[in-house]
Amino acid sequence: MFDWQRFFPFQQFSKNGFRNTDPKDVEHYIHQVMTSVFGPRYEDQFPFRDPLSKETPVTRETPVKETDPFDIFETVSHIFVKIPLTREQLDLIKIKHTSQTLILENYPEEEQQKKIVLPSLVRRKGTKAVFKDDILEIMFLKNEDFNLSEIEISY
Repeated sequence: MFDWQRFFPFQQFSKNGFRNTDPKDVEHYIHQVMTSVFGPRYEDQFPFRDPLSKETPVTRETPVKETDPFDIFETVSHIFVKIPLTREQLDLIKIKHTSQTLILENYPEEEQQKKIVLPSLVRRKGTKAVFKDDILEIMFLKNEDFNLSEIEISY
């Protein structure tokens, strides 16, 4: 005889079995399943966090201030960001970007994150970073937004 119950593990629970279940047991079970599927640090793979969770995220985001040591300037076709770094910081830093934000992980210190809003949209490809004379220079290609919509005025 074939063991069909092996393929349907949730049939072992009945409606009456859930009435006396502690929610923490259910949460623990879900955590075990997620860990077995996605790995031990699966929380880092998901962008949304439980707002009631007591765990703090691994990276702390530091807000951009006017006293920050980096410079942002743009030309007709490019955006440049210059960041003073030491060689030790360069070995730790990870650089990512979206079409409108530069994300620096492990900057200004380890386990911190800095998000810099860029002055205009940038392309996904074509970004270059060069480290010279203790300055990291990141060059983005601007992305022109040609989606022009006309708006009618009602009166």
